[in-house]
Amino acid sequence: MTRLAKIGLSVLALAIMASGGLYLLKGRQPVKAISTAEPARFEGIEFSPADLAEAKIADLRQVVRLSGTLQPLNQSLVRAEVAAVVQDISVRRGESVKKGQLLARLDTADLNARLREKQSNLDSARSALNLAQINRDKAITLTQRGVKSQTALDEAENAWRNARANVAALEQQVTMARKAQGDAAIYAPLDGLVAERYVNPGERVAVDAKLFVIADLDVLEVEALVPARDVPQLKIGQKVLLNVEGFADRPFEGHVERINPTAQSGSRSIPVYVLLKNPEHVLRGGMFGSGEAVLAERRGAVAIPVEALRRDNNNADIVYVLKDSRLERRAVSVALAGTPDGRVAISSGVAAGETVVATPGLRLSDGLPARIAGR
Repeated sequence: MTRLAKIGLSVLALAIMASGGLYLLKGRQPVKAISTAEPARFEGIEFSPADLAEAKIADLRQVVRLSGTLQPLNQSLVRAEVAAVVQDISVRRGESVKKGQLLARLDTADLNARLREKQSNLDSARSALNLAQINRDKAITLTQRGVKSQTALDEAENAWRNARANVAALEQQVTMARKAQGDAAIYAPLDGLVAERYVNPGERVAVDAKLFVIADLDVLEVEALVPARDVPQLKIGQKVLLNVEGFADRPFEGHVERINPTAQSGSRSIPVYVLLKNPEHVLRGGMFGSGEAVLAERRGAVAIPVEALRRDNNNADIVYVLKDSRLERRAVSVALAGTPDGRVAISSGVAAGETVVATPGLRLSDGLPARIAGR
């Protein structure tokens, strides 16, 4: 065999082997077909979870917000009725006292001396009055007999009148001196707690000096400044729920007791006075409370965000409910609005557990296909 023939046979063998190897490779890894068709386009509206809200059963309130500092409704500032030295004090701040209980006693040495002086003057005046009475009676008798003139009788009558007036004045002074003796003992004017004590034993106090403050904690009052625009919604007796510092999870119930007839000149707010009963004395004067005057409330209502409410061409309230991948337009009746958390109570049209569209501004229609993104 010639050299040229051998070369030809070799080329032919290589071609056969290459053809067989390609066939084996294709047999192990068959080539897959690549699809170029686009997915079907969704003809509707797609919401994010933030666009929707679930209707839930809740207790809703329409309220006016208010806040203020708690103060005892009944408290008394006890002052000194006489000028004297404090002899002893029987109470301290924070102690409970009963009405009529002795709080302090003032030294009565000066008061006793003053009383003795007034009493002595009164005794002398009474003796002078007796003498003037005798002289007057004699003058009347002698005048009737013609022994004395009318002038002498008038003088005796005038002396008797002056003596009688002097006795009356001194009797009043003695009465005041005795009262001053009684005023040296300081008693509690009401049941309560000693909120302030301004004096200590041995100090000299003047007339009208501050001695004690007695506070009754059974009922507390809050003076809340309410914007003038909200006051027309308030009424006497309206329920108020207050949260007080230190009692975060415990609201205290009170009521509107009084509404001031005029606004404050600076803020244009109107003081509203709220009373809270405090039988356990857990609340104290000076604590700060904030809360709500309840204008109306609805318990166990179907609640949805106010953003879910829309108005149709007839100015009626409607919502759109996502159900079975479509939007349903529903007419609804609003039972309560204006709540602090921005929800409204629905009395008809939406059931608890249904999903409503809570994003305003979207163009929606009844029957429009809809779904939640990613689902």
